[in-house]
Amino acid sequence: MYAFVVFVGLALALAVVAQVLDEVLPVKAPKALTTTMTVGIAILGAWAIDYSVFQAFGQDLRASWQEPVVTGIVLVGAGEFLRAVAGNMGISISLGNRDRSKAA
Repeated sequence: MYAFVVFVGLALALAVVAQVLDEVLPVKAPKALTTTMTVGIAILGAWAIDYSVFQAFGQDLRASWQEPVVTGIVLVGAGEFLRAVAGNMGISISLGNRDRSKAA
């Protein structure tokens, strides 16, 4: 159970970090380039904290270098999936573009 909570937490944190970087950087990149950069950040993050979602669930990959690479790809996919699920439920995970002129 804790392995799943850590996985979901990391996926949401990665989605937020990617969105913050997209908002802060002055150059607006295409969606494909933004996703590629997010995958790179996820791979570097998984390597930096030495985290493998597959070891957390008791599965091994063929080579040790594959674990942070595939973990980064899976984290990006899970973050996008969670964002889509939240969007379909009417919950916004978006950080910016809030209209503060409307009364709550």
